[in-house]
Amino acid sequence: MTTATSYGAAHAALLKEGKKIQIGSHDGLRSRKSVGLSRRHVNLFSVSLPRPNPLIRAVSSPVKPETETKRSKVEIIKEHSNFIRYPLNEELLTDAPNINESATQIIKFHGSYQQYDRDERGARSYSFMLRTKNPCGKVPNKLYLTMDDLADQFGIGTLRLTTRQTFQLHGVLKKNLKTVMSSIIHSMGSTLGACGDLNRNVLAPAAPFARKDYQFAQQTADDIAALLTPQSGFYYDMWVDGEKIMSAEPPEVVKARNDNSHGTNFPDSPEPIYGTQFLPRKFKIAVTVPTDNSVDLLTNDVGVVVVTDADGEPQGFNLYVGGGMGRTHRVETTFPRLAESLGYVPKEDILYAVKAIVVTQRENGRRDDRKYSRMKYLISSWGIEKFRSVVEEYYGKKFEPSRELPEWEFKSYLGWHEQGDGGLFCGLHVDSGRVGGKMKTTLREIIEKYNLDVRLTPNQNIILCGIRKAWKRPITTALAQAGLLEPKYVDPLNLTAMACPALPMCPLAITEAERGMPGILKRIRAVFEKVGLKYNESVVIRATGCPNGCARPYMAELGFVGDGPNSYQLWLGGTPNQTSLARTFMNKVKIHDLEKVLEPLFYNWKRKRQSKESFGDFTNRVGFETLQEWVEKWDGIVATRSTYNLRLFTDKDTYEKMDELAKFQNKTAHQLAMEVISNYAAAQQNGKGE
Repeated sequence: MTTATSYGAAHAALLKEGKKIQIGSHDGLRSRKSVGLSRRHVNLFSVSLPRPNPLIRAVSSPVKPETETKRSKVEIIKEHSNFIRYPLNEELLTDAPNINESATQIIKFHGSYQQYDRDERGARSYSFMLRTKNPCGKVPNKLYLTMDDLADQFGIGTLRLTTRQTFQLHGVLKKNLKTVMSSIIHSMGSTLGACGDLNRNVLAPAAPFARKDYQFAQQTADDIAALLTPQSGFYYDMWVDGEKIMSAEPPEVVKARNDNSHGTNFPDSPEPIYGTQFLPRKFKIAVTVPTDNSVDLLTNDVGVVVVTDADGEPQGFNLYVGGGMGRTHRVETTFPRLAESLGYVPKEDILYAVKAIVVTQRENGRRDDRKYSRMKYLISSWGIEKFRSVVEEYYGKKFEPSRELPEWEFKSYLGWHEQGDGGLFCGLHVDSGRVGGKMKTTLREIIEKYNLDVRLTPNQNIILCGIRKAWKRPITTALAQAGLLEPKYVDPLNLTAMACPALPMCPLAITEAERGMPGILKRIRAVFEKVGLKYNESVVIRATGCPNGCARPYMAELGFVGDGPNSYQLWLGGTPNQTSLARTFMNKVKIHDLEKVLEPLFYNWKRKRQSKESFGDFTNRVGFETLQEWVEKWDGIVATRSTYNLRLFTDKDTYEKMDELAKFQNKTAHQLAMEVISNYAAAQQNGKGE
């Protein structure tokens, strides 16, 4: 345990003397000719920063004019915040239940959003949502029990598992913020950087396998998270009075952070990587191993994939850049985007390469309009070749060509699995990530009784780790009694579904997501039954209350994106392994009209799909024009003559030949065989009649 410098006393003394204090500032838009930090004089809670060495320059491309660039309001707030302190430090001391607009922006960097209950009428009831930061989704036993307690004592009695492997705690009152924050910090947790314009939680496969590649991916995620953690102490100053509680960092992380051989850092700054302005917008990173796309790799600003040799020894990483989900309705210049290949780096260079990517975005990402500030827009504007060349200047090397990888698969890790070290882990499905009621009570009892650590998954589920084989039966029984069933007993539609919290707490929500998802899934199951789809068949369904895309609906086979009261924009065309981007199919579909749209789509998928063709692949193959025509001309399911369940194929060889022929006609082997038999029977009948 170490103590970080506390700035509170210095602030008070300087203000008493009535001095004007200088703070360093950075526009995030320096050119090759610019030198160090610009300086402005302001009356704020600040400390004087040494003037940096003018000979040390960050490299950027292209050359930009040395004029004052227009910046958004949030950029000004960040600049005047004294490294993310002011005016939050003042606002927390007032008796008001809320904080002002500037403090609302600043508290995001501390891992919190101000919210109010939109179901209530009259005066607003303000509260705060806290989001933890858990690289790889790792949650130590003590932290889980603390979060469980805090939800009851200071929250709304539930915990929320997020799509980025973290907890969200809703309903915390302003007067309780410091108590809750300090409890999390003292329980091996943190909310630092869980929100705000900086690197967010780093994803990695949650499965606690004792395999070299998985453990290496998780360690890399931890190291990247440490590298990009803010250093100026604002978080600990605010919530634990300057006491900085953290484990020792690996020396390679410290070395990479401090390295300025290629002009990446702000010399003599409390924030060597972020400066006073931090990043233009949020920044997301995921690390994984080949085939395992449990992290939705291509939706991140940076995707990192472990590359191993034939013996399974990690050698380096493939890097992907430019993914992102957020967009604005009917503003075509905003869009979801998949990451694309940047290149390969040896394993010892990964921190330097990631840092170079972050700095490229810091220096060149737009700061005038937050709609276009994500790195995906920079890459879309520049193109990947130019982006790569600028990153290489900060990296100091050329990227090698990406290594070939096998096909991606979505892995949920639900159910019981061998860890590989003699222990078991159990993945539990949690609808929309909401842990409450009997489920919450039982989870706590099991985690406490058996002293288990847990992992949170990017699909809003939870994994219990390190279970002895003798404990499997009693744990299974206790979980089942709480409704936490093995995956074979859960509706397949629910297993891959995701939804954001949306109403009533999210200020951006246009319509329901989490609260509406159970009803949507039940109605889709009813449509499946109506059109003859089997129970074990499924599609990936995701819903968000607004176009920001927190539940990644733009990767779903069927995505619901709120675009009006009780209405959704429908997206189609994602694939089960999350490697294809969905596209807009219909706007403003009212919730009560879902069956009118979904019935013809699922009916035709059932009858016209190719062998084992997923719904997403089917919609892409058929084309949206045909899909639209089916919806517009739909008159309901046509009654057909009684059919008999005949066994058409007695051997595999005959079936495979028929299946191959059927594909050319967009039919199944069964459909084609029935046609052949019907035609043959009709021909024989006609011949008989003659």
